[in-house]
Amino acid sequence: MGRVMGRVWCNERVNRLELPVLSAAQMAALLPDAPASVTWLGAGSDHCAFALDGARVLRLPRWPGGGEALRREARLLAWLAPRLGGAPLPEVLHLGAASPLAPEGFSVARRVPGRSGLGAALTDPAALGGALGRWLADLHALNPQGSGLTVDLDPSGHDWRDTALDDLEAAAEAGVLPEADAWAARVQAVPDLRKVVPVPIHGDFAAEHVCLDGQGRLSGVLDWSDGALGDPARDLAGLIHWGDAALLAAARAAYPAVGPSCGAVWERAAWYALCRALGDLAFGVGEGRPAYLGAGRRALSGLRVWWTNAPIPP
Repeated sequence: MGRVMGRVWCNERVNRLELPVLSAAQMAALLPDAPASVTWLGAGSDHCAFALDGARVLRLPRWPGGGEALRREARLLAWLAPRLGGAPLPEVLHLGAASPLAPEGFSVARRVPGRSGLGAALTDPAALGGALGRWLADLHALNPQGSGLTVDLDPSGHDWRDTALDDLEAAAEAGVLPEADAWAARVQAVPDLRKVVPVPIHGDFAAEHVCLDGQGRLSGVLDWSDGALGDPARDLAGLIHWGDAALLAAARAAYPAVGPSCGAVWERAAWYALCRALGDLAFGVGEGRPAYLGAGRRALSGLRVWWTNAPIPP
């Protein structure tokens, strides 16, 4: 979905005018080789996506200023391709220039095989968790030289905290968040982020950006527009966010978080996962997307188990 820093989509809608969504015919007109079919795939908080002949994906920014994120993502994917195995990445085939129909431009990429993991029934969660843990370990171990990645750290945690509290309020007002006060206390308990060493991260690693094949195995990772040098716990939060105990246990066993900092990175990951879960609830309410309500609820259920033996702060 590309929801940076605790899902700022709701604030963006208030402060910026959303770009118009184009019709299939208008989409085809943007391309030098008109496809036989253009099919709507959906919209996240930052982009709209269309399938072209089932084999390519065209993405358009939803907001002014979004074109640079697409271009930055294309450069990052070209850098990652020869360095990161384990799951196919989108291959950007074309970057469209700005035009009256598409004032921020657009991108066309080869379609990654498989289906979204969002709400998918997991046939072998332990095997998937192991694959995800190993894949994140490889990503986080990359030497970022030449990647063009910039540092995205918030040592205070206040940006994530404040956005999560806004999302919590929206979810509570919509009646989709029981025990809102207790969750608010958890959000307020910001972990220590001051000594985080930044590494290459996906930045919005969650089920909707993970593709699974017909056997439920990892088949690709989408949407790199939030890629950065940041806290690895932000990506690990996505493992908690699945809300599946077997997946998480296998991922933790596969991810080499050892030594005195091991507990700290997972403590941070749980807090980021909470912020993400609240963002999903708010996004699901605001956009009428039941799948995100389900994802947020599953994540909160998993976090209740995670914090069973840790009292919620007063």
